[in-house]
Amino acid sequence: MTLAMDVREAAAPVLVLDCGMDSAALLLALPGVEPCAWPCREVPAASDGQVLDAARALLAENGLERPSLTLVCSMGRHSDAETSAEGRAARMARWREELRVSGGAPEACLHEDMPGWEAAPLLDAVKAAFGPALAADSGIAAVLAALGMESLRDRSWGEGVTVLFADAAHTQAFVLFREKILGLYEGHADLSREALLADLKELRLNWLPDEQVRAAGGHGCICGDFPAEAEGFRPTWILGPCREALKGAGRLASPCGDARFERCFGLLYGLARRAEAQA
Repeated sequence: MTLAMDVREAAAPVLVLDCGMDSAALLLALPGVEPCAWPCREVPAASDGQVLDAARALLAENGLERPSLTLVCSMGRHSDAETSAEGRAARMARWREELRVSGGAPEACLHEDMPGWEAAPLLDAVKAAFGPALAADSGIAAVLAALGMESLRDRSWGEGVTVLFADAAHTQAFVLFREKILGLYEGHADLSREALLADLKELRLNWLPDEQVRAAGGHGCICGDFPAEAEGFRPTWILGPCREALKGAGRLASPCGDARFERCFGLLYGLARRAEAQA
């Protein structure tokens, strides 16, 4: 992999799991190994047990029984947010509370426990199997991957920026200013490009109703009292394995050179930011 983001060498073995709808990305950060050479793989993820078995195999291949820490992100496979309007509304309520408590700082959204969140079952299973663990929603991991790029961080201090993460199941958008999340959008990948771009335009203008996004099948959105200095969040970075479908809507970026592992590296970057914030 070719890294275009800030990633530190590992001080101790850290296992990273990014669990998607049908597959999971696994990364093992090892001391004394260059980050671009850390062992990684993508595996089918029909169940949490399958993910844990793959993680045990990756650890064993590298002479480890367990890591010093495991980082996890997930949006769940068949969560309420996928199957009911009530579940989608509840997910947006969790997001609002998360942004309120964290002040929009993504590194503050790495948690030892995530009750109610889609990542909670996998987090609990990982702690039982491997010990200490932190988890975040997949969207937070995507934001952290984007913030790992110095060019985006610097731009966010001069004006607001938009981060898009496009995968096979969802498109998530986050509007950032001075490295903080001020608003977000979650839609399904089957939404047309034209409808998505229209929604994003209204999101940036603080005009997009949450109910409108859910009525179209998405999870919802969060707007806010956006500062005038953000200037509409026009600069846009597009990440994720399906970013080519949004070519022309912003700059296509791959912080680690392989879209399958972007959120894994994002979690590691977030861990470093979290340690600095707590120092």
